[in-house]
Parts: sequence; structure tokens; C-alpha cells
Amino acid sequence: MLENRDYMRERPESYSFRWSATVLLLIVNAIIFILQVGVLRPAFVDQYLALSLDGLRQGFVWQLLTFQLLHGGLLHLVMNCWALYMFGREVEWTLGTPRFLTLYFLSGVVGGLFQTFVALIWPNYFGSAVVGASAGILGVVAAFAILFPDRTLTLLIAFVIPVNMRAKYLLLFSLVLAALGIAFPKSLFGGNVAHAAHMGGILTGLAFIRLREESLGSSWRLFGSRR
Repeated sequence: MLENRDYMRERPESYSFRWSATVLLLIVNAIIFILQVGVLRPAFVDQYLALSLDGLRQGFVWQLLTFQLLHGGLLHLVMNCWALYMFGREVEWTLGTPRFLTLYFLSGVVGGLFQTFVALIWPNYFGSAVVGASAGILGVVAAFAILFPDRTLTLLIAFVIPVNMRAKYLLLFSLVLAALGIAFPKSLFGGNVAHAAHMGGILTGLAFIRLREESLGSSWRLFGSRR
């Protein structure tokens, strides 16, 4: 029954984003960025905290978590935090804080593994160290698109041009962009973006919600049919 699903429940009056894990993640990301640019040495960050194939080969497995808290610049941080704020709040309320955090960090870890696996195959294209919360955030975006596929979103291209798009089409666009970035890393679709990490995060979000829905005895629909 639809009313048994978490996202069909009426939001309680006591619910507040002020104390949510989403907001705490935003605060943590901001604090870590300040430490990254103001305290930590770039060489230390690149060798021990950013995610790299060489680092994992040396046993620095903590990089699968630490790279998610680092960013390549202020704009990178702002874009990721804005996306997390926009999508994370409702996904957290729907799933509950423990499952939301599991989704977020698991998407980041799997995305990091995807990125290092692709770096193992094409080191000349994907061998650079990776930082950023994008993989975890795209896992949250994928979850949002499954939970609220027909929700209309207003996106700002370059923070200026407003574009209305349904959540399910944003998910499809993100998948296509990540696939093109992996297939053509030196093209316009490539650039200095960890597309393999994005793909891993998206697929993790999809799998996470599908397993959850199956555990509730229901199915999820995206483009009009069960996937």
C-alpha cells in the first residue's frame, strides 16, 4: 500500500532540517575545506587524503572516505553543498538518518572504487588523484529521482539560466553525461571531472533504493514501467 511507504507519510511538525545530518554534512565539508586550504600542506593532501590508485596500492584505504570531504576549490565546494542541501533533506527524511548516511557514504566509496578501477585500465586518462563529495551526492540525487520521479526541479545553468526539469530526467541526464565522460575523456564531455566516480555513485543510489523497495514488498517506477 502506498501509505506504508516512508515518502507517503505526512511530515511531522517536529521535523527540522536544522539538526539534520544533511546540515551537519554541510558544516563538516566547510570546516574540512578551511583546514585543507589554510592548514594542511597540498603535498600531504595529495599523497595521503585524496583518492588515488597509488594510494590504495600502498594500503591507504582511508582515502575512500577522506577524498569525499575534500574539494578542488571554493566553487567545487559551493556546487556540491548546494546540491546536497537541495536533495539531501527530503531523502534523509524519507529514508531516516542512519540509512541516509549509509547511502551517502556508500555511494562515495563505490564511486571511488569505480574511479580507481577505470584508472587501472586507462591510467593516462584517469590516473590523477580525486577529491570531492560528488559521488555521494549523486547517489542521493539518484535516490531522490526514484522516490520523487515526477518532481519538477528548477536548475540554474551556470547559476544564471533557470531550467525546469523533472527529477527522473535529471537522473537520466546525469547517467548519460557520466557515460560520455568515461567513453570520451578528452572531449568536451570529459574535462577535469571524475565521471567514473559519478557513475558509481549513481548506480549505488539506484541499487540502494531498489533493495529498500523490494524489502517493503513494493516496486519502483521511473519511466512508466518497473525497472
